[in-house]
Amino acid sequence: MKTQKDSQSQRSVWGILAQTIKAILSVCVVAVLAATLFTSWPATGIAASFVSGSGNGSSPAGEATATAQPDYHVGLVVGHWGNDSGAVCPDSLGGYKEVDINYIVADLTQQYLRAYGVTVDLLKEFDDDLEGYESNALVSIHADTCERIEGHTSGFKIAETKANQRPEQATRLLRCLENRYAAVTGLSLDPDRITVDMTEYHAFDEIHPNTPAVIIETGYMNQDQYLLIKEPDRVARGIADGIMCYLKREPISPEE
Repeated sequence: MKTQKDSQSQRSVWGILAQTIKAILSVCVVAVLAATLFTSWPATGIAASFVSGSGNGSSPAGEATATAQPDYHVGLVVGHWGNDSGAVCPDSLGGYKEVDINYIVADLTQQYLRAYGVTVDLLKEFDDDLEGYESNALVSIHADTCERIEGHTSGFKIAETKANQRPEQATRLLRCLENRYAAVTGLSLDPDRITVDMTEYHAFDEIHPNTPAVIIETGYMNQDQYLLIKEPDRVARGIADGIMCYLKREPISPEE
């Protein structure tokens, strides 16, 4: 038989239990809402600043503020464009024209660079704008012969202007392109077949002497044809990466 005291004790226990359950539910609801908010907010803004700034000593305001990018300006000469076809493969090797390869690669390179915020000029082989042309860098894009040459005929070649008033700039542009282009395309540098047409390239004498410039032969149209025709985006990305390495003064190798 329950006494009045027992009944009051039971009501007290149930009251405490009810309050405990209510408190637990409240905590759960808050946790769910918080999780929903943090997962629904974009990766930038308040949520990102809060998360990145908590517990690691970093400044939320510093994380959220974008760093202003320099105004980079680059010229790309499309080899043979507006002048002739350049090298041509025989029908047995696809009948491809160098100028078409050069244009596709240059256009893709322009798109990559623009995505980095770089202003890019596409120039013809003998463009009037080359006279006194001034920018952060100039790269003339070509592909190599489709003819069979005895010995090794795979790889890329790069030559720089010697007329630059700051030759160390042109040399650094060349080294950046050599490094990044090889890394992206998998091709090897072929320095033994660099020609006078490359080292004395006509545009080198036309542009402003402060503009560092190089000419690149992106690969041979026979043995490197798959890369040039089927994967021009890799060719373009290798060139763009080399240019950005130069513009942003990235290390060319761990030792530099």
